[in-house]
Amino acid sequence: MAPDGVESREPLACTVVGGGGVAGLDAACERLGVDIAGPAVVLARVSPPTPASAEVVHAVVDLLHRHGCDDVSVGVRLTVGDHDRGHRSASLLALDAGFSGRTTEGCPYAVVDLGDELVAAPVPDTAVLSGHPCSAVWAAAGTRVVVGRAVTDLVDGFAGSLETLLGAAPEVAGAEPADVAVDLLVHLPPTLVVVDALAPAGGVDGARLPVPLDTGVLVVATDAVLADTCVAALLGQDRGASRLVARAVQRRGSSHGRLEGRVPEPTRPRGPHPRLRSAAAALSAEPRLERVLRAAVGRADEGGEPPDPVVATLRGLVTPLVEAADDLAGQLALESLLTLAHGVAGSARAWAVAADKDAADRREVPLGFDPADWPAEAYDGLPAFLAPFEALLDGSRSNADGMRWRLVDGATVFEVSREVPADFDAWVARVDVAAGISLMADYLGGRRVTVPGSPDPGVTRQAERNLYLPQPNWVAAWGGRAIDVGKVELVERREDEHRLTWRTVVSPNGSATYDDGLLSFRRAGRGTRVTVRGRQLFSLPPAWAGVDLDQWPEVRTPLLEEAYRRFFTTTFDNLEACFEGREFRIGRPPPDPREPLLTRSVELLLAAARDWLADRSAARDGVPAGDPAEGRAEGPLVDDRGFTHVRGPR
Repeated sequence: MAPDGVESREPLACTVVGGGGVAGLDAACERLGVDIAGPAVVLARVSPPTPASAEVVHAVVDLLHRHGCDDVSVGVRLTVGDHDRGHRSASLLALDAGFSGRTTEGCPYAVVDLGDELVAAPVPDTAVLSGHPCSAVWAAAGTRVVVGRAVTDLVDGFAGSLETLLGAAPEVAGAEPADVAVDLLVHLPPTLVVVDALAPAGGVDGARLPVPLDTGVLVVATDAVLADTCVAALLGQDRGASRLVARAVQRRGSSHGRLEGRVPEPTRPRGPHPRLRSAAAALSAEPRLERVLRAAVGRADEGGEPPDPVVATLRGLVTPLVEAADDLAGQLALESLLTLAHGVAGSARAWAVAADKDAADRREVPLGFDPADWPAEAYDGLPAFLAPFEALLDGSRSNADGMRWRLVDGATVFEVSREVPADFDAWVARVDVAAGISLMADYLGGRRVTVPGSPDPGVTRQAERNLYLPQPNWVAAWGGRAIDVGKVELVERREDEHRLTWRTVVSPNGSATYDDGLLSFRRAGRGTRVTVRGRQLFSLPPAWAGVDLDQWPEVRTPLLEEAYRRFFTTTFDNLEACFEGREFRIGRPPPDPREPLLTRSVELLLAAARDWLADRSAARDGVPAGDPAEGRAEGPLVDDRGFTHVRGPR
């Protein structure tokens, strides 16, 4: 967008249509230069209580017919949130929203459930949707239109078109919805985006507890991110509050295009307070608890099945707090509850990292960067890149565990090896060095793709993204982040050595400055020598930001050596298990979004709510905080990971 008074040369990509109705839709599309060709599908939001209005959806259908599209479908899909709120049919939700199959102008359309007919998503191997399905109707359409609704959201600040776009594919277990949304936006993009902002749903969580606002505008665009940027401004929110928009900007960059029209200025913030949203987002880092939180807000939907009794009880506690959170006192009350529940869940996660790694959820991610952005020399030159760091260890003594290491520029440069009693040829036939990083300790998931172009048949270029538990594991208790790194790699397979060399080029969550190294399988008489060398520098959690362990070598050295001993002892054990055909991976399958809502997760949040409310009641009535309070849940609670939470005096 150009500064005031300066004419932009960028093409028009978004227009805000005022007037309080849909009359300006045709002119807006004409100005945007939308190329319409059949068959056409309109993906519309149907989630109650805030579906897109039938007036807007029908206006879009009429527009498509006027442009020669005789085959028009309105696509709907039952989301996980809809299911958790008791709905079982997307078609019934469409009917409740007024999508009858014929517009007021008499134009017919078919209402189709986009979850009924699926095909393999036409995406590259780097995408999180690779190997997963998407809607066949959406993939085959000549014109794709998204009709969203402008709503506020407790977790994401607001929602517009990108949340509706998620309906083009089923949820992917273990993947963040933001990554799925970006894949759809890049590889199966909408031709036209219309966001119904005639009467936006405001309030702390307008998507579920709407407070109608009178703005009377439509946001019409050819770029979904730019459309949602306008919705954010309309609702007084930072567009970066939305995980979907933030991920799209991170991976695609800011949208380019000109905005036309005036976005109505909010007289006051129309969504959750930033502190409140931050507390809700922190709790929602656990997918199971995000489902619980969303199911716990709002009134019973017409046509939905009665909720689970535990969910109903939780809804009776949480919904009044959300309704009251439009002033400071109410915000503090809800923030306290969410923070308490997040603390309980965080303690369970930290314990799982240290003592029960099979309770950690595995992850699925996109590659997160374009391998083609790195020239052939970046791959082929990896052995030369790592050689100087290997040389730094020359003459270094091994410690009691056989590890050589030293600090260089704040990073740990190390070497550790083990000789296994396995024939080299048999070993490399069963243990693929190219997959070596995914065989290491604490691996949660990732993605690996081959990069074509190597002229040497014994050499393969590849790119990879890896996620691990926080390293060292003890930092999890202090809020340490999982290690998330993207790497360019070179695989060399020779007669007496198979070798994988890598260099970290990106860390999406900032968890690593360096994580470079090599894994070597070398023939050693009748056995195989397995060696790992590397340079690593991981970020400490904020709680440790002011602690410089380099100033305390008597503390740093035993901590470092013990962490490496544990990690590589397990890594070598994993490699031997792979050779022998035994299971070795940590973690459990990620939560399937299509599974029923887990009552254990609900009970965890419910117990926190009851305890918090009991303490507030005790404080109000003058009862000492340590006294038993009426209404407090009694007895131990076992959460979905199997951890027992025992309540004591507070």
